[in-house]
Amino acid sequence: MAEQFANVDTVYQTVLALANKEQRGYITPQEFNLFARQAQMEIFEQYFYDLDQIKRGVQTTSSSFSPNLKQILEDYLSKFITTANLPPTPAATLPSNHYKCSSAILLAGQDRYNIEKINRADSLRITSSGYLTKPNVRRPNYYVAGNTFYLMANIEESYATNHAVSYSYFKKPTDPNWTYLVVNEKAIWAPNTSTRHFELDKSEERTLILKILQYAGVSIKELTLTQMAGQADANTTAQQKQ
Repeated sequence: MAEQFANVDTVYQTVLALANKEQRGYITPQEFNLFARQAQMEIFEQYFYDLDQIKRGVQTTSSSFSPNLKQILEDYLSKFITTANLPPTPAATLPSNHYKCSSAILLAGQDRYNIEKINRADSLRITSSGYLTKPNVRRPNYYVAGNTFYLMANIEESYATNHAVSYSYFKKPTDPNWTYLVVNEKAIWAPNTSTRHFELDKSEERTLILKILQYAGVSIKELTLTQMAGQADANTTAQQKQ
């Protein structure tokens, strides 16, 4: 499974080699893990921004290189969609790894109703509207504020046990973690149960390396990066086969 994603050791070894070549100095595992987390999150958030721009018909720098960018981004993001069951209460706490909503469905016995997302500012207006237009079980609404999911469905308490909310959302990517042992005062790659590769596609390794180097204050040419990344990837593959 890890082979589908950017390899944390490949990225770190390339970063070290390039930082050394540019005389930046040694980047500690602690520094790398911090920069890696920031770089991954930046790329992840960029997916949503680029997808939104494409849907709005705005030409992006990335889309000028790939006419299929919309499909590519949707495929990348689909890996982060997961589902949680929330109680049908007016307010429910969202999962700790929640990033952005995908969809919400109200389960009422054998029936299923799509819950329409609204803005928080519209909730008061909708609540005070006439009986025929107020949210109900068959026409529910919701909005998210902070880490709380607010359901507007006017479910009577006596019926609440027969209801639930199926909430699909984009989870935050898990933080990468390069694990190691110290041998002769040098950190050596040592995979264990705490090791975590990036959750971005392997094709993003180059972008991750560039962003981590930027965080470390290193400016690098594309050709040099390509050569170094290829060598580090080959070294990692060789180590995995041993």
